[in-house]
This record gives sequence, C-alpha cells and structure tokens, in this order.
Amino acid sequence: MTRRSDCYRRAAVSLNRSIAPLGISVDAIVDKALDLIASGGLAELTLRPLAMGLGVSVPVISARMGSKEQLLEGVTKAAHRRDLAFFARWRDLANAIGPMDAAMHAAMAELALRDWVTRERRQIILLIELVHDRALRPDRFQPLEDWLDDAGQFWAEMIFGDAALADLALGYMLDESGFSLGADDNPKYALLRSLCLQRFANGMFPAGSEAAADTITPLIGLLDPAVPPAAEEEDAKRQRIVRSAADLIVSQGIESVTHRSVALAAGVPASTVVYHFGARPALVVAGLHAVIARFHKRRGDIPADRGGAPPNDTSIQDLIKATSMIALASTREPSLLPYAIDMRRRRGENWRVDDMAPMGIGTGAGFDRTAAQVLSIAAFGMGMVGMARKTAERDHYRRAFTAFEAWRIRSSG
Repeated sequence: MTRRSDCYRRAAVSLNRSIAPLGISVDAIVDKALDLIASGGLAELTLRPLAMGLGVSVPVISARMGSKEQLLEGVTKAAHRRDLAFFARWRDLANAIGPMDAAMHAAMAELALRDWVTRERRQIILLIELVHDRALRPDRFQPLEDWLDDAGQFWAEMIFGDAALADLALGYMLDESGFSLGADDNPKYALLRSLCLQRFANGMFPAGSEAAADTITPLIGLLDPAVPPAAEEEDAKRQRIVRSAADLIVSQGIESVTHRSVALAAGVPASTVVYHFGARPALVVAGLHAVIARFHKRRGDIPADRGGAPPNDTSIQDLIKATSMIALASTREPSLLPYAIDMRRRRGENWRVDDMAPMGIGTGAGFDRTAAQVLSIAAFGMGMVGMARKTAERDHYRRAFTAFEAWRIRSSG
C-alpha cells in the first residue's frame, strides 16, 4: 500500500469516527443525563461524565445540546414532555370513566402516583432535584415553572376533579412522591399513603362516623422505625460540627455535606469529623436532627395567629428543606431510609387545632391525626415549591387554602 493510500485510509477512518458520534440522538443524551441525575444528583449533570457515559467527546454533546446551562434546560424540557405524555394517558382513562366521586378520585390518584414513581422515576427525581436546587438559588428557572404548572393541574384533576386546586395538589404530591421513591415497597408506608390520599380527596377533615374512628394513629405507631432518639450534643466540638452540617444542608443541600466541607465550616480537621461521626450518613443524620431541634426551639415562639399561612420563619423553611432532601437522599443511600420514613410518619405532629381558623380552612370541621398529616404533607410540599418559585409565602398558602375551602364547602353541600 502506498503512503498516499495509507493517508486516505486514515482520513476515512477519522471521518467515520467523527460522523458516527454525531448521529447520537437527543433522546439518548437525555436518557443518560437522567441516569446520572438519578444516581448522583443534579451536580452529576456535567458535559464530561455525560460524554464518557455515551462514548463520545464533549464537543459532540455540546453540538447537540449547547452549554451546560442549555443542557439542563434541554433535559428539563424533554423530561417535561415525557411527563405530559404520562399525564395524557391517565387523563384518557379518567375521561373514559366519566364523572367520579371522591373515592374514585382517590383510587385514580393513588394508582397514578404509584405509576409515576415507578414508570417515570427518573423524571420525578429530576423534578424534585430542580425544586431543591431553585429553593437554594436566588433566581427562577422557566422550564421548571412550566413543568410545575402542568403537574399541578394534572394532580388537581386526579385528586379533586378541579384544576383550581393545582397549588395544593402539587404540593401534596411533590412531598409524598419524594417519600414514595424510596419507601414505595414498604406495605405500612403504602397503606398510610393510601389512607391519607383518601382523606385528602374527601376534603381533608373527618366526616360522619369517620370522625370517631382513628385508624391512622396505630398505623403510624407500626411505622415507628429503629431510629434512636436525637440527643442534644453536650461536647462543644461535636455541637460545632453538627451545627455546620445543619447549615450546609439548608443552604447548599444534602449532597454538599461531606467530611471535608463540614470540617472546613466547623474549623476542625476532617479527621476530627470522621472520629466523632464515622461514615457520611451519620453526619447527615446528625445535621438533620439539628435542623429539627432548631425548629422545636422556635416552635413555642411562633405566634398562633398566622394570618392565613404558616409563618415566614427560617426554622420552618429549614425544616421543610431538610425533610424533603432526606427523602430524596434515601433513594441513593439506603441507610438513610429509616430516617426518611421517620420524617414521613411524623408529618402533622406539630399542627394544632387552633391553626385551622387563621388559615381559613376547616371552619366547623373536626380535626384529627389524619387531617394533620394531610395538611402537613400539602403544606410542606407547597413550601418547597414556593421557595423554588420565589413566591411570597403568605400569598401562596392563602390562595391555595382559600380555593380548597371553597371547593370543600361546595363538595359537602
């Protein structure tokens, strides 16, 4: 073979190598991106790992998706489109059934939620990751806003048959789905979720003979996991480490909590953090307990008159963020799952009967442990969405609960 023909051969091979990767589809890129996010969080979505996972070069990904910011926007829009197709299938079924009562709405919503956290698992993880991310940032993200709008309308239709309750339904399902991602195969959790959803679709508050029945309290007791009670740290160095872990959770997210980052924040060597807390999950749990302890210290100072909304208090915002983040983190770190279940069973334990009237709901209605759970799930989810959307908390809650109370009165009449 001549030198010239050998050059032609090498050029042809080089050309073929450049052409083949360019044929990679956007769908393949989106699938790999969703895999990375599901396994390691939003921080894993960078061009180089994505290119390596697909066996192509970074320029190939850039040619298809643009910059890192454009990549995130493109993946979010693609996941949103896939969710719209999922919503359409369930809407078709609902339309084929026709008018439904509350029991049927609850059954449909329960099945759709279970389908959502299994069939669309990666997309839900992305959605929750984006909400967490934007809750920690000062700016909004329009592709996320559009996705949340459509998800809220869908879940309001499934649960209530009324799209006007989109904010409330979205908050509820966003919070519950975070726990379902890790605990869906736990039958006690699944039963608790089903009972709460039934009550939600029936107007949240007990009615008739149900008012005297307390089926959820013993179930919550059965869910009590082998989680040791949090003890207040007495050692000054341990206190500093735990406070630093808590601060990182609520300001940068659970993924930011490492031995090195906590050590830097606490002003101690990383080896000291390892000595006191061992593996990273124990450090995360200690930080979570510190967030909860802060809330309880503030709880007595929060005025009962909330002006129609939970108070704009950083301890509540931190509690909402930390418990939502621990639920998602448990999907990647199984040792955190008992703590996530513990957070789920404790939903509602801080709601009081006298919280109802200032919020403008439940006038003349009863209030029990189930109502407290349902209210807490919806409020915590709405809190996360509100922080992500930079919505004024009082306005956000007031609009949602005003719409709910009007629907509840109409439905009971």
